Amino acid sequence: MCLLVHQKETTHFTDAFLKDVYGKNRDGIGIMFATAGNVVVKKALPTNAAEFVEFYRQYAEGRECIWHARMQTHGDIDLENCHPYYVTKNTWMAHNGILSSGNDNDRSKSDTWHFIANVIQPALSYQPDLILSPAYQAFIGDLIGNTNKFGFMTGSGEAVIINRSAGVTFNDAWLSNTYAWTPSMHGFQGATKSYRGYGYSGLGNDYLDWDMATSYPSGRVKSVTVKNKVVDSKESIRPILKAAYNSWLNNNLDQWVLDAPWKASALLSYCYEDETYVEEMVSDDPSQASEWIEDLFVNENITPSTL
Repeated sequence: MCLLVHQKETTHFTDAFLKDVYGKNRDGIGIMFATAGNVVVKKALPTNAAEFVEFYRQYAEGRECIWHARMQTHGDIDLENCHPYYVTKNTWMAHNGILSSGNDNDRSKSDTWHFIANVIQPALSYQPDLILSPAYQAFIGDLIGNTNKFGFMTGSGEAVIINRSAGVTFNDAWLSNTYAWTPSMHGFQGATKSYRGYGYSGLGNDYLDWDMATSYPSGRVKSVTVKNKVVDSKESIRPILKAAYNSWLNNNLDQWVLDAPWKASALLSYCYEDETYVEEMVSDDPSQASEWIEDLFVNENITPSTL
């Protein structure tokens, strides 16, 4: 589901980090930065990690910029669908996440392209500086939910991140997530979950906040009831975990969540210990559920053999 990065001039990423990012996001890289009153955009479709690193070093190293490494979810794999996208002559945008609006009108283009064309462009074409308004930024953040993050760059050098609080800080840069790279390989500590609304769920500004950094399975017996189905032990949850894990290994976790929502709810409820809100989240925002399950495998090292 891609990685979106807003870095400073002082940011330095190692080759190992960049190769790690490429390994999880092989479908394109795009970089945008401001100079002389214009947004400069560079895009490429690297065929290997070395080309990815070389492109980054040439255009991003030592610059304040926003860059995006793509893993295809909607639309073709080509330069047109490689972020960032044109919004107006003075503004470009990149996106991490999966938008509920989809791409049904034109399957060759991404969900991001459609959202820009249908929502962002009409507003910014009429009022170009609207993206600098905190009220408008909050409105867009509410609309898309914090599983999605937008990065805007203007010709005058303003970098705007929508849902910045849902990302992490690493190496003097903001990163949109911890699942599109491997934090443990690069000395990153402190990846926590702060759940803030569902997006498109009708909750409006009534956000839910709690810390999800603890409460993982540790040999205890816990009874979970989801859709009148009871999961009351490690033995009950292990086959569900195994199915989710195998789907993740086969890059099919999103579909597994859609096909087996009660199992996704049971797994997350067992691990995160909040059955009510987890079940609502799986129903309202399956992409967030998929992200949380992937986090169990990537950052918490939970597997069927370790549970």
